[in-house]
Amino acid sequence: AAAAAAGAAAAAASAAEASPATSAAGSPATSPKKKSIKKRASALGEAAGAKVGGEEGGEAASSPSPTKPKAKSKKKAASKDGEKEKKTKSKKAEKPAPSAAMLEALGEREPSAKEVKVAELPTEDVDLKTRALTNLKAVMESDGSPGELEAAIKVAQSEGANEAELAEANKSLEALKVRFLARDRLRQDAAERDVFRLRDAIAKAEELGLKGPELSEAKAVLKEEEPKQKARDALREAQDSGDTKKLKKALKAAKEAGLDPDEMQEYEELVAGAESKEKAEAALKAAIKERSIAGLKFAIEQAKEAGVDAAQVEKAVAVLKEEEPKHQARQKLEEAIELVACDKPAKDALKAAIKEAKAAKLEEAEYAEAAAALRREEEKERLLAGVKEALKETMTDVDMTNIDSVKAAKEKLSKAILEATTAGVKEVDLADAELRRKKLHNVVEDLKGSIRVFCRIRPLSSKEADAGDLQITKQTDSMTIKVGEKPENTFKFDAVFTPGTQDEIFEDCRDLVQSAVDGYNVTIFAYGQTGAGKTHTMYGSPELPGLVPRVAEEIFALLAKYAHEAQAVVKCSMFELYRDDLVDLFLPKARAKNPPNLDIKKDMKGSVYVDNATSRTTGSAEELLKAIQDGQDRRHVSATKMNSDSSRSHLIAILCIESTNKKTKQVATGKLTLCDLAGSERLKKSEATGEQMKEAQSINKSLTALGDVIEALTKHAKHVPYRNHKLTALLSDSLGGNAKTLMFVNCSPVGGNVDETGAALAYAARAKLIVNKVEKNQDSQEVARLKKVVQSLSSELDQAREGAGGAPAAPPGPVGAPG
Repeated sequence: AAAAAAGAAAAAASAAEASPATSAAGSPATSPKKKSIKKRASALGEAAGAKVGGEEGGEAASSPSPTKPKAKSKKKAASKDGEKEKKTKSKKAEKPAPSAAMLEALGEREPSAKEVKVAELPTEDVDLKTRALTNLKAVMESDGSPGELEAAIKVAQSEGANEAELAEANKSLEALKVRFLARDRLRQDAAERDVFRLRDAIAKAEELGLKGPELSEAKAVLKEEEPKQKARDALREAQDSGDTKKLKKALKAAKEAGLDPDEMQEYEELVAGAESKEKAEAALKAAIKERSIAGLKFAIEQAKEAGVDAAQVEKAVAVLKEEEPKHQARQKLEEAIELVACDKPAKDALKAAIKEAKAAKLEEAEYAEAAAALRREEEKERLLAGVKEALKETMTDVDMTNIDSVKAAKEKLSKAILEATTAGVKEVDLADAELRRKKLHNVVEDLKGSIRVFCRIRPLSSKEADAGDLQITKQTDSMTIKVGEKPENTFKFDAVFTPGTQDEIFEDCRDLVQSAVDGYNVTIFAYGQTGAGKTHTMYGSPELPGLVPRVAEEIFALLAKYAHEAQAVVKCSMFELYRDDLVDLFLPKARAKNPPNLDIKKDMKGSVYVDNATSRTTGSAEELLKAIQDGQDRRHVSATKMNSDSSRSHLIAILCIESTNKKTKQVATGKLTLCDLAGSERLKKSEATGEQMKEAQSINKSLTALGDVIEALTKHAKHVPYRNHKLTALLSDSLGGNAKTLMFVNCSPVGGNVDETGAALAYAARAKLIVNKVEKNQDSQEVARLKKVVQSLSSELDQAREGAGGAPAAPPGPVGAPG
């Protein structure tokens, strides 16, 4: 097993050292994060249906072919022995991977800060995976420890093995864990010498086919202890019967079985008492006084054998007859209360026990606890029924377009949930109601125009735990997060995930995709400290895709659903805001030497668009994913001490969805802006120097400008400084404009980052106060056409003025008008 595990580890090491710093062609390094969109596109492949509405082709570039992108692999930068490590300079690379901490917590391999990942040859990728799977099979056949097998599985995962290839190994791992637990239980029960538990443990071990010294030893202990247990049972049975002769016989058998003298002492004293009339009479009186069932039974038999006065014996018999029902009632009460303590259904058991207690004429105080528990159970049942009724009403009796109606339904459901929770109703029983409450809350926020803010806390990584870092964040409910112990550091948002799954995150955002298809402007952006998981949330990984690839698939799923009603065209533009420069990521290489001037403008309704930008028309989900991946490939990333794949720019994807109703000819134009902001960082912690330091300063400057806009909006200032930076100009319709906006604040749970986490949460709390004026973008077909003409003529006029040395075009306002 050790050899097999070593082989698996060798495969991992080989994978890390397999490639030089750059490919033979000198192509830029490829980040594992950027495989996400490609894999999603390939997975969709040819399964996509007919293209939905509109002609193919973009404004300045035609639709990309749906052919699958070539596979890429990772290579590690080689470094010379004895040389000092140099900081990895900022470079254009593929999509950045999730933060190191997020990767490690999710079981993905963490690249070192000095790695530079470049394209591998497909054959190398296959060889590494094959080698890892071969070693995995060897570990499985060796029947080693769960730890060895788990390590081999992780190596195979890191080399690209999929779930199907690992299914057998995962199944073997679970079986191996069960066998190890069974073996441990054998050892423990053998040491404790409990016959009943030992029998169960041996039966379980034999069922699993366990062999070895543990099983033999356990059987030997059981063989030794079974006669002793049998002797104990016989002694208790003899005591309960009150038969002295039977007890003497049981004592003799107990001595032969080797029972401990201390265990037999009590029974020997009972026998000795039976042999004396005086002692028997005293024992009878004591039993009557104590009113013990077992004591009375034995004392009565002793008294009869010793010739104690019949009147005294009859008195004891009467007490016994009175006490036996009470004893049974007390046992029932204890059992019912135990069910409550174990959080099991107890209502019927409590009712029956109380009824029996009353019939046995127990004092009310003796069943008062059970009566109180029954009242609590009935109250929980009543309150849960109230929650279900309120939930049902929100599904049928609420006008989801009327804010007062939605707000009243939300408040009623929230009150019902709070009362049920306070009464002790299980969270699992309230899950559906809680999900609906969050949905109603988001509808209210949308109708008010408020920005939604979701907080996501990444897990504490094993590296951080090993370093002694402590988790300082705590989720108090589904919408509240607390930092440290001070009550003033408690923040309430529209949802809190710690960290939640990628599926859960998208499910809470799905309705925004529907809004974009319906003709609204929608913005989703992620903000937070570097390494907090922003890119993982927005783009994810091949195994755990994030919001962007899921949004792309959802758009075309919705368009296919409504294809009989409307014809749709989906266009995509992508930009990188790097070192304060706005870069068109779709600009053809032929035009790269003399790129057009990108102007940030607003249309008549206040929607932001980028003039002179390149857009691509996409007719399927895989085409859209391919376009987004092309843009991702050109983004700047770099390694810092805080994050091995740190985004060095803000990445903005703008999706425009134009739907024309086939009957009414009404045109609805929705815009979906997806923004993965670069992370704020302290230079002291990231240790950025040179170009990286300039990048960090530029990032912090833009985020400061964003903070100034949020501050002005929350204070209802007359002037909002949107034009102080291109980032705020791009987001001006998202913050205080006409868009439905969702902000993710991604935070680290580590005590060492408490200042950054607190600042990010306070930043997000201020953003939560912003109110937008949400409007649907809908016009007649002719009006929509004329708007495009006006926009085109306006752009030509600006270009003519610039060429003639006239007044420059208007400075940037906020991005992405359709068309």
